[in-house]
Amino acid sequence: MGSPSRLFLSTRGLTSGLALVLALYYTKLLGVEKRSILVFIMVSALILTVVFTSGMSLTFRNRPADSIKSNDLTAYLSVITLGGFFVAIFNCGLLSFYAQTKSELPISIYVIAFIYSFLACINLGFQDALVAKGNLKLATFFDFNTIFIQGLCLFFFVYLDQTSLFMSVILSFVISYLLTVFAAISVFVQTERIQFQGLISNIKLLARSSKQNQLFGIATGLADRIDRFLIGLLLPLTFLAKYALITSMISFTRFFPEAYNRVLLLKHHQVQTSSRKKLSVPAYFLIGGTIVAFVFLSQIFVEIFFGDNWLLPINVGLIFALQEVLRGLYQSKATLLIASGESRLVSKSSFFLIVGSILLMIVGINFFGLVGAPMTMVLIYSILIRVMNNRLRMA
Repeated sequence: MGSPSRLFLSTRGLTSGLALVLALYYTKLLGVEKRSILVFIMVSALILTVVFTSGMSLTFRNRPADSIKSNDLTAYLSVITLGGFFVAIFNCGLLSFYAQTKSELPISIYVIAFIYSFLACINLGFQDALVAKGNLKLATFFDFNTIFIQGLCLFFFVYLDQTSLFMSVILSFVISYLLTVFAAISVFVQTERIQFQGLISNIKLLARSSKQNQLFGIATGLADRIDRFLIGLLLPLTFLAKYALITSMISFTRFFPEAYNRVLLLKHHQVQTSSRKKLSVPAYFLIGGTIVAFVFLSQIFVEIFFGDNWLLPINVGLIFALQEVLRGLYQSKATLLIASGESRLVSKSSFFLIVGSILLMIVGINFFGLVGAPMTMVLIYSILIRVMNNRLRMA
């Protein structure tokens, strides 16, 4: 891959690391209960963003950059903005239900949750638009600066000591997203001919072309976050913060496959001449050993810096790590199947992933507690990978 792609991948790693450090910092500030509420707001916003916009975002990113005209971009940005309002409205509804089952929340949290959810949705969508247009360097710059602004704002609010710690954290995200969205809009206004003529017909065309990607986009995003959502609803308040802490540390390494998939989509329409190489058996053992060591180191880190009250049984972390490995394998198999023209199987797998992750995880959590969430995903991913491998061998 060219230097912009390598820059994007390496900066995504740096950005993910900074985001993890920032998350550890405000987790320490908030404590278990407030962190649980914050996790629920953020995860619900992400899940709703996936449901309302993932299909169109995936379709838009999958197009060659030179085929995206100004009217196509306008239609996409309009859909993302409208989706942001739906995400904000539905997230406030979910937060209200969550508050009724856990603890009452002041009206100010609903207001800031609405603003956060809207901006989080359109920030993600506008970043995807930059990538789709081939602006990898600019997307990388915005990605890094978003985290940098969040850190600066959080330190400022904490030092100022004029707002609650919870509001200080979420306001930091709101300000960073607002500035990034404004910057992206400025780029589009200067580089594109933004026009609204024929907007409705372009939106309909985008919606029709996105149907085949909708299930895959929803399934991929939903499976990554439904565990925290259901844990927040089904288990006591404090469990969500503890689970979010350890799984955030373990899933830090997923930045590479996620960033690589974005770059891969950008390269989809270019001829690839290089051959793929399979990992050797020693490589798999090395990866497995590294993951196990990382889980134990994460557990030690939590105990030292956060205390025993933040610890979870080690089996939760180990099974979640296995889930992350299988998740990466599933996505790579799905990509190969799509490239081989097996979109129908991927759609069926996506439907099974959506339904299975919701229904089976509810059963798993109720029967096995916290560890039931990653156990369910390990089972589902194992089944899907087996089916996909059989189809790939036949192709």
